[in-house]
Amino acid sequence: MRPRSLLSAIFLGCFLLVACDQTGPIKIGFIAQLSGPGSDTGTDSLNALKLAAQQINNSGGINSRMIEIIPRDDEKSPELAQKFVREFGELGVEAIVGPIISSIGMAMLPVINELGIVTVSPTISAAEFAGFRDYLFRMNTTTRENARAYAKRSISLGRKRVSLALDGQNEAFADSWYREFLLEFDELDGRVISKVWINNDNGTHADAASRLLEDAPDAIVLITNSGDSATMAREIRKLNADIPLSAAEWAGSDSLIEVGADAVEGMELIQAYDRYDTNPRFQKFVADYSLMFDREPGYSAVLTYDAATMLFTALSTKHPDQSLANAMTTLPPQTGLHQELMFDQFGDGNRNIYFVVIENGKFIRIQ
Repeated sequence: MRPRSLLSAIFLGCFLLVACDQTGPIKIGFIAQLSGPGSDTGTDSLNALKLAAQQINNSGGINSRMIEIIPRDDEKSPELAQKFVREFGELGVEAIVGPIISSIGMAMLPVINELGIVTVSPTISAAEFAGFRDYLFRMNTTTRENARAYAKRSISLGRKRVSLALDGQNEAFADSWYREFLLEFDELDGRVISKVWINNDNGTHADAASRLLEDAPDAIVLITNSGDSATMAREIRKLNADIPLSAAEWAGSDSLIEVGADAVEGMELIQAYDRYDTNPRFQKFVADYSLMFDREPGYSAVLTYDAATMLFTALSTKHPDQSLANAMTTLPPQTGLHQELMFDQFGDGNRNIYFVVIENGKFIRIQ
């Protein structure tokens, strides 16, 4: 639970980390899953942060101070994430970028509030994070907007009876997404006929696929990461080759297609960026990222680069006696890769969303 009694006093104290060396490098902590299945989004995020930092450093840094990135692999462990936040506090970081998934964000929140460390998450989206004054800043649209968009689209396509698979390793996101979807779906006379959790020692992915199909749903929605969505799609296709599949926005990385192959053809999902945008700023980012890392950026890379834009701008423009948190919430709109970027008074951002379908091994935007 969010420590509300602490939050009321958040902005009364000093936000500056006075222990920081004001003449040395600007230390930025980074927390995400960087190893194991599903780590592609964390790796993409770290890569984008490295690119943004390199570009700033090549231009002379921030007030002649170089940016130093200190990455940590949370391994999807709440305990590890909390440990790393405390380590960052001891190292005197000026901010943290991350985490990638909401369950880690929930674990980190009390500690970052306790230590007063501004933390910018590119991707976490559980609706429970929104509308609070704390040290957590979010770039992404919440599950409220995203899941309800899925519900409306499902009804528009005549899919009124659906089964859902939820990832138990990111329960904060999956449960929030499910509840928001259910509220909208019920209102539109849809019905969730089956809800199956995976990654919680409750059977294999094959078992889950069988249970999802038991009551002959019109469609299946996977509230899981890219790897698990791909695996679930393969298992489902063994039993039913034609059932329509959707995946939550969390799954929208290239590994979904790489691992899922033919099984994910026709799958629909939301993405928080338009990979075919022709604007020069986005195209330059894609070119720079691809040159530096020999791969194209995914959604977490795009959102992280935008997060770095906001963070580095606030660090470079804030008054000496102004807290970083205050500088972030009062920062005028900034130009992002796709859209104007801005935090509201609670440190909440928002994203444009785009429905895509996988066709011939590519994400194709649905017009």
